[in-house]
Amino acid sequence: MGYKAFVLAAVLLLVSSLIYPGSQSGQDNPFLPYPNPMELYVGSIYASLNDSSINPEAFKLGVIGHQSLIRKGIVSKDNLITVIDYTLPSSEKRFYVIDLISKSIVFKTLVAHGRNSGELYASQFSNRPQSHQSALGFYITGSPYYGGQGFSLLMNGVDTGFNENARKRSIVIHGADYVTHKYIERNGRLGRSFGCPALPPDQNESVIDLIKDGSVIFSYYPDDQYFSNSRVLGFLKKSTAVNNTF
Repeated sequence: MGYKAFVLAAVLLLVSSLIYPGSQSGQDNPFLPYPNPMELYVGSIYASLNDSSINPEAFKLGVIGHQSLIRKGIVSKDNLITVIDYTLPSSEKRFYVIDLISKSIVFKTLVAHGRNSGELYASQFSNRPQSHQSALGFYITGSPYYGGQGFSLLMNGVDTGFNENARKRSIVIHGADYVTHKYIERNGRLGRSFGCPALPPDQNESVIDLIKDGSVIFSYYPDDQYFSNSRVLGFLKKSTAVNNTF
């Protein structure tokens, strides 16, 4: 079944949940009550993931942007979305690869941020070359390649003003030996990159092989300027974005 057909079927199925509300997983659902079909869709997937560590706002905005990019015709792997939640410290798993069809978390792992974005937490973000900071917003994955950091994945920034310089900055997904639990045990946090979302070496290749060639990545942080000016999410007001309901 195609993705659009799946979404329609999911919406029709979930309309019935308005009559018989509740989560099959037993997890509290922050999207209830559902005021519109998009929230029906987002809330159903969120509940099925059954993982309260996933930030509801990050997930909701990621799926909204994902749908917007699908409508633009620039997404090839429309069943996947990767959410990087920079509200979490680098010592916690904050890189989620989610299958929207099976409603499951395929990968949940550590990820490093840029050295000038912060130490344990990332709080400063930039699109500027040589800033050595992480950048917010939506990306479409490109092709994998072998480079100076080993097996790596190109990322195309599609949020103009926030991450369109990703290719110019050589912002890619790659593995790094400073992204391990042992490093955290020694230092209290992960090491930091020049702005790349670096992954654990033992998971890097598997993640890249799954999300390569046209899937969506959303790097999230509750930044007022981003919400107001994002080309993908700019239509949302901050007051709406911070709520768990539309």
